[in-house]
Amino acid sequence: MNKPIYVGLATGKTIRFAVPGILLILAGWTSNATAQTVTNLHSFSGSDGSSPEDQLVQGTDGNFYGTTSQGGAHNYGTIFRISPSGSFTNLYSFTNGSDGATPYAGLVQGSDGNFYGTTSGSGSGPSADGTVFRISPSGTYTSLYSFAGP
Repeated sequence: MNKPIYVGLATGKTIRFAVPGILLILAGWTSNATAQTVTNLHSFSGSDGSSPEDQLVQGTDGNFYGTTSQGGAHNYGTIFRISPSGSFTNLYSFTNGSDGATPYAGLVQGSDGNFYGTTSGSGSGPSADGTVFRISPSGTYTSLYSFAGP
């Protein structure tokens, strides 16, 4: 059974609402919001990556860095850089080898200026269950650790 909620108005009249949950009334609320413009900086085509993952991280150089879990030269994901004006650079394409494959998380920038991330698959070792990697802003890739799995 719905319980009525009574709201008193400035005119002294009362309005009865029958609602099953909580009723939120914002009286006198105004917004000074202005229209926003959205600009598409890049559309992935597959060869440069596809399925971008997580959020972008803005490097100290002002560019944005991110990962895709698919696409690239070998279809195992990429690491990319994009400038605020839309200049796109594919920094690295994963090979599904000792470098790893399928990064599902974003990057973090270390105090040394390099970016660090993980892959969910491949790497070196018998189980090859992903890697931890480092990549410089210019694209020098280093696999730091391979997960051995269960």
